[in-house]
Amino acid sequence: MDTSEMMDVVIVGAGPVGLTLACELARRDVRVRIIDRADTYPAGTRARGVRARTQEVFEDIGVLGRLIERAEPPRPTRFYDAQGAVVREAVMYDAPAVPGAPYPGSLMVGQQFTEAALRELLASLGARVELGGELVGLAQDRDHVTASVRFDGQRHHIRSRYLVGCDGGGSTVRKQAGIDFLGETLERQRMLFGNLSVDGLDDSVAHMWATGPGGMLTLAPMPRSGTWFFTAPLPPDGQEPSSVSLETFADIFAQRVGLPGVRFRDAVYLSVYQVNIRMVDRYRKGRVFLAGDAAHVHTPAGGQGMNTGVQDAYNLGWKLAHVLRGAPEPLLDTYEEERLPIAAHVLASTTARGRFWAGGDAGRVSERIVGAFQGQDPFSDVSQLSITYRGGSLARDLDEAIGIRAGDRAPDAHCAEPATGERVRLFDLFRGTHFTLLVFGPKPAPRVGRADVHTYRIVRPGLPHGDGERVLLDPEGQAHDLYGVDGDGLVLIRPDGYVTLAGGDWDGRSVSGHLERTMASPA
Repeated sequence: MDTSEMMDVVIVGAGPVGLTLACELARRDVRVRIIDRADTYPAGTRARGVRARTQEVFEDIGVLGRLIERAEPPRPTRFYDAQGAVVREAVMYDAPAVPGAPYPGSLMVGQQFTEAALRELLASLGARVELGGELVGLAQDRDHVTASVRFDGQRHHIRSRYLVGCDGGGSTVRKQAGIDFLGETLERQRMLFGNLSVDGLDDSVAHMWATGPGGMLTLAPMPRSGTWFFTAPLPPDGQEPSSVSLETFADIFAQRVGLPGVRFRDAVYLSVYQVNIRMVDRYRKGRVFLAGDAAHVHTPAGGQGMNTGVQDAYNLGWKLAHVLRGAPEPLLDTYEEERLPIAAHVLASTTARGRFWAGGDAGRVSERIVGAFQGQDPFSDVSQLSITYRGGSLARDLDEAIGIRAGDRAPDAHCAEPATGERVRLFDLFRGTHFTLLVFGPKPAPRVGRADVHTYRIVRPGLPHGDGERVLLDPEGQAHDLYGVDGDGLVLIRPDGYVTLAGGDWDGRSVSGHLERTMASPA
């Protein structure tokens, strides 16, 4: 059966990555279909750490409030040595404040809630997930992609301008497109993940047995979902369990911890996770793109997988929408240019972090783990706030007169309305699908003449400004400080919150010329 209407974009895979991309496209009026081979929506905690930068993404698209409602309350983690003695107790996700970052810490939210919030948003935008759709074939030519999808035993042919695989580490899209998945499978590293009920254990804290035979075992209460989250490596020299059951988890707990009086029951989700360290050598082949685990998989150390994938989607979504509206096709090449190095760094840092956590006594291991989530990780910034695209095709510095550089994440700051003194966040100005131009100082703003560029002048109290301009006061100098501006400054911010043009000296064509050369669709 052939569909009569050609879509703009088809997304394969309806996890957090595919749903984020679908929402990004739908809110830009892109015709999108999102399919998933599962017959029902998955349950279970799975990826639960929503890091600082991902919270900013979710605030922009409009689901952060729902996630905060379902987030687990902060609670300490209690670390034990091999003899069962407590060696440390600390709140792991209590990160120190970061200037320009409204959410420095992490939200602990079960993945089922993250996906539900994104599905609800997607429905409000006029699209929905199509379950039970298995991709069985893929073909493309110069103008479109044809996906062969089996629904209820019948094959449908769905045509679209572009197709994006967000279908996980075993991605059918990646295989059908013929994109290599380079790296290694760590045959001796397999982990148990599950949600279940636990009796006989203090539920006011999370528990982590950081050393001992087999490696780190954790049990964390998840009262929002009425379960506990269990993680533990399987013995490296053991056999793959013929089936994963409560008994499997209980046996591992008895071998590793041996704490009497603890009983497991009422499993919601149980799985074995095979550790792979792999990534693609390209994010795109013709009109087919990859995002999330379909493009990169790694150890779970540091909780970077879902967060990296969501930001893949956030980077790609606005670019696809702009090209579909007439922006130059090479804009899509910047997706791979910007995100491939990020994936390579995540693979390297998570591998190094996992090895670092595995060595030493319980006290030292606990110190390393807590430090990673409190901004003291030696391998990378797990908040992902420091990701930059400096030096890329979309990053242009006019000069070095201001501190912020093209490619950097644009920080938040508090300003004020001149007439009322009402507090205004820069992130409130950025929210949406437009570009944002910030002009500091008295120098005339460049001519733009585009509805998709919102311009604001940021001034210190008492300084003059032009009539008719949208002006915000910077009474405490916070915006000037965070953007590194002493006098004149110009900062053009992309729809995904990264600076694309920056400097202290410009002319009337600086912004419009940059947009015409690189990314903007016709006015």
